[in-house]
Amino acid sequence: MQLRTLALALAAASVTIVACDDDGDITGLNSNTATVQFINATALSLDIAQSGTVATGNGALSYGTASACITADASNSNLAVRQTGTSTALAGFAPSFLAGGNYSVIVYPGAGATTQFATVSNAFTPTAGQGGLRIFNAAGAGTSYDIYIGPAGGSATTLLANNIGSGSGSSYFNVAAGAAQQLRITNAGSQAVVLDAGSRTFTAGQNVTLVIAPPTAGSTTPRAFFVNGC
Repeated sequence: MQLRTLALALAAASVTIVACDDDGDITGLNSNTATVQFINATALSLDIAQSGTVATGNGALSYGTASACITADASNSNLAVRQTGTSTALAGFAPSFLAGGNYSVIVYPGAGATTQFATVSNAFTPTAGQGGLRIFNAAGAGTSYDIYIGPAGGSATTLLANNIGSGSGSSYFNVAAGAAQQLRITNAGSQAVVLDAGSRTFTAGQNVTLVIAPPTAGSTTPRAFFVNGC
């Protein structure tokens, strides 16, 4: 009788496990995943492939645009960055993700015809009622910038981040939400504006990256664009 009771208990447990597996929601089953978003600061059109497939929202990414938010295996993401129209992955992308992490991969031009990749963590929670803002400098070798912020229409004289060198980024900052903020970019150590990044109204609880990008051909003035985080 005891053997029969044990067999019935094991059978019931087996049914429960199968049911959870069908639902795809066993606790810990997907604990090794990370969230990844790609940001294109190059002049190339890019495809983001996962296991060889380019999903909707991840193809033909032009300058100043970002991919959809991708869920990937943290230890083996099977992600590749390709120039649109090719099946060959661009060299140099070797991501390192942590399980449960949230990341932006910023693709930007390096020296010559090379392409650089910066993987930055989005682990930041803005103070209640404020937004989060980070700056990344993808403008090229020899550049270093300060960023000033202030109410839209004003002089934007509050120093937010200073001396951000090429290929690097600031930490996240809390910024006022709900009212337009003006952002201006200057050369490091100077208040002479090299680029007015315009005004932006930040959303409470939302993280944003401001990417400073290389000038267009024939110009010496950097460009910039904003990307909402995942």
